[in-house]
Amino acid sequence: MSVDSILIRQYSDNITLLVQQKLVKIANTVFQKPDCVGEMAFQEQLASTDAQEKLSRNEVVVNTDPSYDRRKIVPRYFYKAPLVDNMDKVMMAKDPTSPIVMNNAGALARAKDEVVCTAFSALAYYGKAGTSSVSLPSTQIIVHSSAGMNMVKIREAKKILDSNEVEDDNRYLALSADQVEDLLAISEVTSADYAQVKALVNGQVGTLCGFMLKQTERLEKSSTTQYCHAYHRDGMVLGTWLDMKASIDELPGRHFSAQIYAGQSYGATRLEEKRVVRVECTE
Repeated sequence: MSVDSILIRQYSDNITLLVQQKLVKIANTVFQKPDCVGEMAFQEQLASTDAQEKLSRNEVVVNTDPSYDRRKIVPRYFYKAPLVDNMDKVMMAKDPTSPIVMNNAGALARAKDEVVCTAFSALAYYGKAGTSSVSLPSTQIIVHSSAGMNMVKIREAKKILDSNEVEDDNRYLALSADQVEDLLAISEVTSADYAQVKALVNGQVGTLCGFMLKQTERLEKSSTTQYCHAYHRDGMVLGTWLDMKASIDELPGRHFSAQIYAGQSYGATRLEEKRVVRVECTE
């Protein structure tokens, strides 16, 4: 194996480690669909149905057909490819703490989170060909009411998910730094709740009303209204077409400068509206 091959492998391993374990905040909290191929992919779904009651002795069994559906996922491609003019500097790309590795990893992590955050409120496409669309219904939206994040909104989000019989585990609340500040300032937050929010500020895991708090600055915003989201893991899907393409190449047309390339391809969509609640907050 050549020295160049070893260097590329080290670079690829390092940036994958950083993206998957240190920088992604939202993308790893949703359902994962790996190994997608083609210009689009579909996540198959089976609708829930109620049980049939037997009302008399020896009655005829009533057969029902299962109700299937599918959601369409369309890939997007993101990359980062800085040039290094001094060939001696290429070797620093093998260092997992290298600014080049950190920059590329950070750019791809932010892009991946943004894809998921955009999909929270975007149209979701379903049906055999994925041509029918559905938006997040008003029953799943808590309007801003000219107020920031507060315990009333969080409890309402919990109530909506509870009413939809969404599982208690794997619930998340994605919010920005402004909403974390709102929670730290309100008197409704008890000492125990405050400790959980403070943990998030300190870079640790915080939990509130059954939601694992996830702070991100990639959420969508309309004017002064921030779109936060309370959701269950299975309410969203992230499809991956290309997990990581990493390469270090000499470019003759650039006097053999080194192109430090990293790229990924993925797409996201809602799987089930009842598992996602948009919590609007005024900033």
